[in-house]
Amino acid sequence: MTPEKETRLSIIFISIGYIANFVLGLLGSTFPWESFEQMTTWQIGDSMAIMASVLASRIVGSRGQNLAAAGYVLLGIAYGVSFASSSISSINNEKMATVLLPLLPAIVLISFCRIFPSWLRISSLFIFIPFFFMYWNVVNGTYSNENISNVLAYSSIQLLGILWVIYFWKDFKRKTIIN
Repeated sequence: MTPEKETRLSIIFISIGYIANFVLGLLGSTFPWESFEQMTTWQIGDSMAIMASVLASRIVGSRGQNLAAAGYVLLGIAYGVSFASSSISSINNEKMATVLLPLLPAIVLISFCRIFPSWLRISSLFIFIPFFFMYWNVVNGTYSNENISNVLAYSSIQLLGILWVIYFWKDFKRKTIIN
């Protein structure tokens, strides 16, 4: 397989992973809270995001953007924490809240990625805010699955994945045209 074909295939899998994570996140929220269907849907979505993050690390690393590549590795770990926080029929809120800890350096490092426009690199840093409130609520015993910070936290990181996909494709097409 040529490097161009492998890169294209990688971006296809990144697209599938981040889009599936977004769609499955929305779908999971339609099921009864902590039901088998909800947990399974969310775990599959997290698995897809882990795959996409690992592949994104390879793509940006091959472009010489090692800080961003390390950020995507950390993002895969953060999605792993999210995956591990749920079982077949429940969520461990304390584990879930700790997603913030690897997410913080992940997003900071990814914000150095020159594939993305400045507005996306800067605005992605605001993703911490709802995760911080979720973390704060768990630590202080005021967490509720109905808090708006939960919806904003997960939907914003999932939407960010879709925005990254758009710019991975733009970069691939630009690079293909140049070559």
